[in-house]
Amino acid sequence: MEFLILFICLGFLYLLFKPSRKLKTKAQKQAEILEKYKQEMNRELSGLDGEDFKKRKMELLKEFADELNRNLFFDKNETKKLIQKLIDGK
Repeated sequence: MEFLILFICLGFLYLLFKPSRKLKTKAQKQAEILEKYKQEMNRELSGLDGEDFKKRKMELLKEFADELNRNLFFDKNETKKLIQKLIDGK
C-alpha cells in the first residue's frame, strides 16, 4: 500500500516538473520542411549536370509534392508555393 502511494506521488511530481515541449507554429514547421527539402535537393543534385540534373530534380520535386499533399501543415496552394520556391531555388 505504501509503495502504491509513493509511486503515485512520484508520478505526480514527474508530471508537475517535467520539461514542457514547445509547440511549433504552422509557419515554423513549414519553414523547417522547406529547409529540409532544400538540403535534400542540394545533396541529391550535387555532382549532376545536364539531363541527369534536370531528370533528378523533376523526380525530387514530384516526391516532395506527393509528400506535401499528405502533410497536414500544407494545403494545395501552399504546396504549389513551396514547390515553386524549390524550382526557383529561393
